[in-house]
Amino acid sequence: MFGRLTLIAFVALFALAAPVSAQAPGAARPAEEDTSSTNRTVFPASLAGRWTSAPLELALTSEFHQSVYGAGASSVRSVAMTIQPSGEGVFTVTSRVRDRRGRVVPGTQEIEEVRFSVGDLVEQPGRQPHYTSRIVKAERRFADDPSSAFARDGVTLALYVPEGKPGTLEVRFDTPEGTGSFWETVRRTAARAGAQPPS
Repeated sequence: MFGRLTLIAFVALFALAAPVSAQAPGAARPAEEDTSSTNRTVFPASLAGRWTSAPLELALTSEFHQSVYGAGASSVRSVAMTIQPSGEGVFTVTSRVRDRRGRVVPGTQEIEEVRFSVGDLVEQPGRQPHYTSRIVKAERRFADDPSSAFARDGVTLALYVPEGKPGTLEVRFDTPEGTGSFWETVRRTAARAGAQPPS
């Protein structure tokens, strides 16, 4: 049964990828593209801290999804990011399916965790300046099955600081295959000892 739910979870969570990609604030090229740019290795202290997104919820209305989860189910994605004063950080994407009563369906909670260090500030004509990152380790796993973890080679992460919007960052996460890539707005939150990513 768990194996079937795991397969279904991949199908359900895939629904998050397509509409979210449309949130990109202008730039359509890969985050690491670096033509006619100026790089400055400067890590501002303002980036240090804990950042979280509002949950992105999408209703699962297809006949297939309703046959598995019942009417009223939805897929939910949350993003959390912590950056240390040294520039080292952890970026976490938590995706899951909730039933009509808001309960997480067993076997559907997936966690993508990326450990990184903030890189150069890239400034390109006609594009918003952004910070690149060096990926130290990236993996994906199901919360119900720690042994399901596997490496996510080739992912990239870029951080944009919007002008006139203090306390917010635009994060661009890209996968080598494109599926699961997205933009997200995260906001600074008060740090809490032992805090876990949103569920």
